[in-house]
Amino acid sequence: MSSIESTRHRLDMQFERTQKNMDKLVTNLGNASLGDIYAFNAAMRQNATASWAVNQELQVKHNLAKAIINEIR
Repeated sequence: MSSIESTRHRLDMQFERTQKNMDKLVTNLGNASLGDIYAFNAAMRQNATASWAVNQELQVKHNLAKAIINEIR
């Protein structure tokens, strides 16, 4: 179980990190250069990937709980 927990923890940390990076980039876009726009786009892609991974984890947990409940019945 510890490997699942460590994976979940890493996913959560990556999601938080990408969210903070996006927030930092947005607050510093006063005089945005082309490089800033590329950096923001890269941060958005990383955030989308992290968000997808978190959603997949939630879906797996839901399906597992549902399967367990159905087996108990």
